[in-house]
Parts: sequence; structure tokens; C-alpha cells
Amino acid sequence: MAAAGATLGIAGGLVRTGARAIGPPRPNLPAAAARGLGRARRLRAGASTSSATNEARAGEDDGDAPHVPVLMRQVLDAFDGRSLRCYVDGTMGAGGHASAIIRAHPELRTFVGFDLRIHTVQSNFRHMRERLAELQLADGGVDAILMDLGVSSMHLDTPERGFSFMNDGPLDMRMGPSAKMSAADVVNEWPEEEIARVIRDYGEEKHWRLLARRICDARGIAPIETTRQLVHALGRIPGVKKGRSGGIHPATRTFQGIRIAVNEELAVVEEAIPAAVDALAPGGRLAIITFHSLEDKLVKRAFRTFAGIAPASDRPLSAWEPQPEAPPKIVKLVTRKPVVADDDEVGANARSRSAKLRVCEKL
Repeated sequence: MAAAGATLGIAGGLVRTGARAIGPPRPNLPAAAARGLGRARRLRAGASTSSATNEARAGEDDGDAPHVPVLMRQVLDAFDGRSLRCYVDGTMGAGGHASAIIRAHPELRTFVGFDLRIHTVQSNFRHMRERLAELQLADGGVDAILMDLGVSSMHLDTPERGFSFMNDGPLDMRMGPSAKMSAADVVNEWPEEEIARVIRDYGEEKHWRLLARRICDARGIAPIETTRQLVHALGRIPGVKKGRSGGIHPATRTFQGIRIAVNEELAVVEEAIPAAVDALAPGGRLAIITFHSLEDKLVKRAFRTFAGIAPASDRPLSAWEPQPEAPPKIVKLVTRKPVVADDDEVGANARSRSAKLRVCEKL
């Protein structure tokens, strides 16, 4: 894939390739990840591109790929025309975005991929600062960073991971072994008021009191150990027609809230963004894809802070009062508003409907 001495990130591991190959042997990869990494290697050998349309197809040449990366064209546009010699993928997954970036940037010499599913060097992207420091890349050596914060289809389509209410499986929801607890721990051990807070704040569910009470009533009879048992405990919501609440299954927001709590997802993003900005070289870009409003608000606020924009006051201020002090400006906003999928992509991949891309550039 790369020139002699380049670095390839294998979904959480860092493997030296080329003439100075010194890395560990290739791990037993899950089939999806192996296909993505295989594509990434092949793309370096004689691959050429002629248009954004061709680029958007990168990483989708395997018909049985379980996960379709969203906003592919928009991500490529964010880095188009820029020299990427060092690129970091914070959420590599099956390698869809990574394959496309590698195809579009033949000048690439260093690639680092973070993921939780491979047993080489397991790492969450919240540890980006430490891992990049090991490569001497934590302080201004990276040209581009992408973080796709969504839960992949591979998570949702694997019942034993416990992410989906559509398939019965153990109530787990952990994205990786570093998670301190499982979803079963939350629903069976947390106080009702804490479960209610999770459903309200992380799930953005308006029936949070009712659903938290139902969970606690059900666990009082028997432990809730599977996704199907949790769905049964939630039951039907009064006034909801045809089993849909706001156009979605009534369990959707509760499952989202519990998943975010289990994996500390918002805290992870808050830790990763400053590390990513610090790692960027002048002119380097950070692109982040979010899938729900909590993440998008967090990314928007962080980007505005790094762009030197003072936070809005929680109350009106008079001209005689001290105004909020603007933070140092170290990035510029490439996207003032989030970039979203067009109608064609939404029609082909319903998951892209809620995706939002924000991009900033290091000054």
C-alpha cells in the first residue's frame, strides 16, 4: 500500500510497512475489516481517480460489505486539493472512508487508524493524544483527521453486541472492552432517577419518566438481561400510533441514551477534539461526522471555541457589563453550517439522513 518506511494503521494497531517492516504479524481480522484493509492496500498500486463520483465508490467494491460509509463525497471534498502526507482516521471501522482517502491522495505517506475491534493494539480515539505522541505526531504533524461518530451497521447487525432492539441478544452495548459497564448494569443497577436522566438527556426522549419507571418495575420482577426483554419492559407509549413515536420505534431513543451512557460517548468526543486540533499541522483539517444533535452541538461548540468565538451568555448582557472574553483563535471554520447528505444518498442509504459533517482548519 505504501512506500518504504510508511506507516499503516491497522484498525487500532500501528504496523510499519515497506522496506523497514518491523511490526507485529497481521491479526485475525473480522471479515469486514479485512476486506476494508485489503482494499486500502490495493488502492495504492496503480489506482487513479478522475472525479468525485469515482472517489465516492472507493471502498464499496465488495458487494457484501456490511457498512456503507456516509457523506463520502463530502468528506473527500473537505480534503480535496490538499496535500495529505499524514492522515489520521479516528474511527476506522471497515475502512470505507480510509480506502477513499488513500485512493484520492497518492502523496500519503503516514496513515494512522483507530478502532476498538482488532486485537493488535486496542485503542479508543479518546486516547488519540497518547497514541499519536508515541508516533511523535501529537504536536502539529498531521495534515488531516476524520472522526465518524456513528454506530456502524456492523454493531447494529450483530445481535450478541446488544445494540439493536430489532434483534434479540444480550443487553451489552459496549463498543469495546474498555467500557466500564454494560447496558445490563445500567438498567438493572442504576437508580430510577439516573436511568430517567439518561433517557431524557442522552436519548432526548420526552416520555423519560414513564419509560424509566417501567424499566424499574420490570427489573423488580426479574433482571432485564436481553434486548428483547428491555423492549418488552418499555412497552407501548400512550398516544403513539402504529408503534411509532415521532416516526421512529418507541425504543429507539431509550436504546440510544443507554448506549451513550455505557460508552461515555460525549466525554470521549470532548477529550478527542482538543487532541486532534493540537495534532494538526498549520493548514491541516479536522472533519467530524455526527449522527445526533447532542454530538453535533458538542462539535459545533468546540469548533467555535477553537475559532476564537466567545461563548454565548446564558442571559442578555448590557453594554456596561463585562463581555465574555474571546478564546484564542487557532482554527478557522471551513463549514459554518453542517454539511448533510443529498437526496440521492439518503435514498440509497437511509442511515445518512441524520449525518452531519463539520470541518475546521488549523491556522
